[in-house]
Amino acid sequence: MKIDSKKEQLINTTVQLLTSNRDISSITAREIIAKANVNLAMINYYFKSKEALINTAIKRILKCHMDEYKATHDKKNLAPRQELKEMLMTFCDVIILYSQFIEISVPYILVQEDIIYPFEILPLIRAHYKNHDNNKTEEDYKVIAYQITSFIQLVLLRSNAFLRYSGIDIMDSEKRSALIDSQLDLFLVDTIK
Repeated sequence: MKIDSKKEQLINTTVQLLTSNRDISSITAREIIAKANVNLAMINYYFKSKEALINTAIKRILKCHMDEYKATHDKKNLAPRQELKEMLMTFCDVIILYSQFIEISVPYILVQEDIIYPFEILPLIRAHYKNHDNNKTEEDYKVIAYQITSFIQLVLLRSNAFLRYSGIDIMDSEKRSALIDSQLDLFLVDTIK
């Protein structure tokens, strides 16, 4: 087995374990390596920790769903703002579908991982402002993308506390849609700076 295939085997095995509806905390490094047929040192070599491997596998699961959305979604007739809303709703739907991953993955994404998710929506933010007379810079677009994605991730992580605080049940599709509209209204203003 080549080194790269060992890394892939670790990820694929972890994806299988995660999607078997087991409690994440019951998945051990020894179980992963036994099923992947690799040495325990390979987890540390490729991922530095079991937590990083699990987060890589979670990202693979989420990316698969988002890639499917992008491949099947007809975005030709949508305004950038509407396309962004639909993408964010789909992202939330996928996260909620795998809600058992939220407590593991979101803190890792927000605190330890490089900032990557805002890049997914950055083209739509640019496109939204393209047809508006504005003085926004690339830096402004990146900050807006980060504000939107990190807020949504945090609200999904703290959904019960957010419900008690705001009265908004992010797990309810209609309320989630209204919250995303509210966020887009705040961040995608059509006025000149």
